[in-house]
Amino acid sequence: MRRRLIGIGLFLLLMLAFPMRLAATTVDEIASQLICQCGCYTVLNNCVHGECMVRDSMTKSIELKLAQGQSPEQIIQAFVTQYGEVVLAAPPKQGFNLTAWITPFAAIIFGAGIIWLAIKRWVKRGQKAVPVKVRKVAEEDEEKYQLRLEQELKEYGERGFR
Repeated sequence: MRRRLIGIGLFLLLMLAFPMRLAATTVDEIASQLICQCGCYTVLNNCVHGECMVRDSMTKSIELKLAQGQSPEQIIQAFVTQYGEVVLAAPPKQGFNLTAWITPFAAIIFGAGIIWLAIKRWVKRGQKAVPVKVRKVAEEDEEKYQLRLEQELKEYGERGFR
């Protein structure tokens, strides 16, 4: 019995913490899916013009259609019918507009592949064996510089700093 009460209490607590969204749609939600047609090319609910008549008429139209009981899809479709697809804030995910959704991801994957190949080549270039002739010259130079270093340190020890 106690476990059942704890379970019910946790369920109610979760319901209060994460309230379920009601089906009611606001004007702002629909306006965020449309572009203002005044020429500013911003999302309707973010149009920055102080007295934008187009924004005001579009939002009033949305309010009226919501009051008439139309669904958000019907309202958006009415605007598409009136203004064309340019009124949509995001292109529909169908037909030729599908390229607008796919191209950025394809470009990122393509670029990552190019970078991967470049890094792979650089690593291979760094792992190539140094030819024997170059190694011998490097060893001889190293010995020469080591002898010179020892000589200068010896002289420095004998003369001092000045």
